Amino acid sequence: MTLATDLGLKVEKRKVPYEELETFEEVGACGTAAVISPVKRIYDADENREFMYGTEPGVWTTKLYNKLRAIQYGDEPDTHGWVTIVD
Repeated sequence: MTLATDLGLKVEKRKVPYEELETFEEVGACGTAAVISPVKRIYDADENREFMYGTEPGVWTTKLYNKLRAIQYGDEPDTHGWVTIVD
């Protein structure tokens, strides 16, 4: 969320209404180990409906991934104090 804001994206933390799933251009799952992983599809078994988001990472998923990895590897400054160097 922090990096998305840094990159100029509008960030909201909220529940996503079912009806919005079909409007998304990209969907990603974020975490410490996963960094950001693109979600290709969401399948609703109850409604036998699927929402497709492409077979490759999108523009924003790629930008967020590259930014975080650059910070982790020291290629970009860690302006948020996330990285601790262990000798």
